[in-house]
Amino acid sequence: MRILVAGTGFTGSRILHQLMSSGHEVWGLNRQGRCEGGFPVLPGDVLAEKGLASLSVLPEMDLLISTLSGTGQQDPAAYRSVYVDGPRRIMDQLRWRAEREAWMLGSTGVYGMRDGAWVDEETEVEPMHRNGEVQVAAEEALRNAADRCSILRLSGLYGPGRTRLIRQALRKRPYLKAEIWSNQIHADDVAGLVTFLVDRDAAAPELLLVSDKEPAQRQEIFSWIRQEMNLLEGVYDEDHSLRAGADRGNKRINSQKMQALGYPLRYPTFRQGLKPLLNVE
Repeated sequence: MRILVAGTGFTGSRILHQLMSSGHEVWGLNRQGRCEGGFPVLPGDVLAEKGLASLSVLPEMDLLISTLSGTGQQDPAAYRSVYVDGPRRIMDQLRWRAEREAWMLGSTGVYGMRDGAWVDEETEVEPMHRNGEVQVAAEEALRNAADRCSILRLSGLYGPGRTRLIRQALRKRPYLKAEIWSNQIHADDVAGLVTFLVDRDAAAPELLLVSDKEPAQRQEIFSWIRQEMNLLEGVYDEDHSLRAGADRGNKRINSQKMQALGYPLRYPTFRQGLKPLLNVE
């Protein structure tokens, strides 16, 4: 297939690498027009007038995969436009071999549960924060712009270069909200799943929650990390003045639909994924 991956950052670069290794014709798109990895990258800015002119050199395409990120945008309107308008603007500039098909890496932040409830593809979205609201709008915009689309709602991304859980486990100040559930997916498994969906002889699901097999509470994760590093147990302070600020929702992601597709997770739980990263912190 001929595939354009919009955004070549933490996840997009991995997707490009795995798709190219699987034999697909791939191009990346970012503002700089360059990226390590040996795949062709075009310069493009979805917020700039005529910022996508470089796409005219591409042949007719089969698929757009959007990993666009508004992180770093100070203007709320620009942040929203990256997600909501960006994929459509790219699609409009591409020539298509058949249907306009687009996939988007979204977020499980569209769910606003606070009580540790399970969520799946049938759960109604109820974002708690602006970012989640933008994601909901972006999903709807993609459905309206594409002939066929797939929304992959990712849980917490981690991997080499993104080790927030380890840093949190090692910090000296007290932890907050030990009972909060954490849902994770390794970036290499995201790229592997996307390649698996491209390669298989079936249409991609219209909606899929992407998370590993085992949600875990923060206390379990932090305790495991500190034990693996031969450190004393951390201290939790449930009366800390910053406790309210740590309230970013509390849910458990049911990824049974993803698992039923047959993709073998390389890192089925946080233990397999975090262990190789402990020595680099």
